[in-house]
Amino acid sequence: MRKSTKVLIGILIILIICLVSYIIYISQNEITSTINIENETQNEVENENIVNEIENTTNTTNTLEENNIQNQTTQNASNETANPNISNNNITGKEEQESYEQSGGINPDEKAIDLAKQEWGETAENYLFAVEDIQGNIYRIAVISNATTIGYIEVNIDTGEAKEV
Repeated sequence: MRKSTKVLIGILIILIICLVSYIIYISQNEITSTINIENETQNEVENENIVNEIENTTNTTNTLEENNIQNQTTQNASNETANPNISNNNITGKEEQESYEQSGGINPDEKAIDLAKQEWGETAENYLFAVEDIQGNIYRIAVISNATTIGYIEVNIDTGEAKEV
């Protein structure tokens, strides 16, 4: 064989190898893109399920808290009727009773949450408020939306001041 024939055969072999490599590359990209689309769809469905679970949990928590408050109010009213000397059956110690009487018969946690709701504004109905920390007469109230704390309000229950931090 001549030298030119050998060079042509070599070039053809190199071109065939490049063509086969390109075809393999394209087919792998199609498989990868299909898998990515399936994964994205599955992730979207899972995220939507998680959001729905969080919303259901928040709604259930809000309903349970409202029921507990109603039950406490009903129970307190019946306790006051049965024994006018005892105004709250949750008070167990002398110090707690003195604190309760000093605050005018209002639970300091509830007072702090009410002040925080007033500071938060008109949309307070859409959020859950919980006492996060107490330092003396300053209460740190967490504002919760969809099981996520979105802000804090510090409330001084003695002066009635509330400020967002």
